[in-house]
Amino acid sequence: LDVTLERVAGAPMVSGVHPPAIRIGTTETLRVYGMNLAPQTPPGAIDLGPGIEVLRVIETTETTGDQMDIEVRVDDAAAVGERDLFFDQAALPGAVTVYDTVHRVAVTPQAGMARVGGVSVPKQYQRFEARAFHDGRDGESDTDDEVDLGIIDVGWTVEEYAATFGDDDIRYVGEIDGQGLFTPADDGPNVERSGNRNNVGDVWVIATYSGDADDEQVLRARAHLLVTVPLYMRWEPTAVEQP
Repeated sequence: LDVTLERVAGAPMVSGVHPPAIRIGTTETLRVYGMNLAPQTPPGAIDLGPGIEVLRVIETTETTGDQMDIEVRVDDAAAVGERDLFFDQAALPGAVTVYDTVHRVAVTPQAGMARVGGVSVPKQYQRFEARAFHDGRDGESDTDDEVDLGIIDVGWTVEEYAATFGDDDIRYVGEIDGQGLFTPADDGPNVERSGNRNNVGDVWVIATYSGDADDEQVLRARAHLLVTVPLYMRWEPTAVEQP
């Protein structure tokens, strides 16, 4: 992890905004994270740049000095791109991104690895995330001016990665939940599998994005997942290097 430390003073500080992207022509609730954020702040004291109007600061039971909910409206004529947030003496470059549609979805990591376990050794899990992208000014996907819209909610499934005739890995390697966390199966051998094999293999992890409420687009992306044998022996570098 790359960590940046900032000294907390008496003035407000802004560290992040969620969700990171808001759609043109909609009214959204944003949660602002930071320090010394006063819940009684007037909407006019918060500036998110051209095309975004701050309607009100929402009073909630969760409103504290380190987070604050605000309701904003994005103009129909707002331009696609990043907006900086200004709050009192604080500023956060690229706080939110304005977009009109999602053009592409990508799954990260593109190649993941999990290890079966749970009987003799611990399991090794694999988490996947799905990110949305806007094509940018050139109108083409996966180019330098593509706009990253951040992590999105998708439906997660696994499909067979057909490496041999009658491949049945999907039945034995494990399952993925609604948050993209893959849990491998128990370590074998498995008497229910042909050849009394272990529960290893490889599958496709599929993310399906059904679009926003007012459109019917469906986007899919996939990543390769290898489910392999347990890590039976782990070498500690510090111990190996000792004379």
